[in-house]
Amino acid sequence: MTGLNCERGPAHAATLHRMVEESPPFRPDATSKELVAEFANADTRFPAFLSLYSRGHDALPAVRAGLKQANWQVRRWCALFIDNFSDAESLHALVPLLHDPKSQVRVWAVHSLSCESCKDGPNPIDAVPLLLERIELDKSIKVRRQAVAMLAHHRTPDARVLPVFHRILAEEDDRKLRLHAERGIERYAAAGLRN
Repeated sequence: MTGLNCERGPAHAATLHRMVEESPPFRPDATSKELVAEFANADTRFPAFLSLYSRGHDALPAVRAGLKQANWQVRRWCALFIDNFSDAESLHALVPLLHDPKSQVRVWAVHSLSCESCKDGPNPIDAVPLLLERIELDKSIKVRRQAVAMLAHHRTPDARVLPVFHRILAEEDDRKLRLHAERGIERYAAAGLRN
């Protein structure tokens, strides 16, 4: 989903709404479960995503079931969908995907569990310890970067994160990890949290 950055919040949602309105209907008679199955096909996954997006929260039961599918693309796109339409049950269903064998699935699980810009209201899950675990233990640099970025821009800065940001600056060589940690420290300091 290149070009649709959730950090834009309302702009992201407006872009998706516009795309849904401008796209020709894709399998309008299909069930949500059938559309979720389309995520396995590279040629149909984005039209299926837009069709599910137009159904909103009504698609969540099928999307939650898709999180358990054998095909990793189905799991990935279901995790991406939950970023835009979530409820407590869906967010809890994402947690096991933090340990998915595919890093592309883990990246979206991290994002969707913790992105506050794309959601209304508070997250019923304390995502901070989950993201800290991904920073410390994940083998994928992309997953680790995503976790650091999400914590750096967390709606409510959390003191549990500051020691990890400082450790990253002291021990890590990856430029993007360091950049996200620096921004996090600056943002937390502006909020009155200092280590």
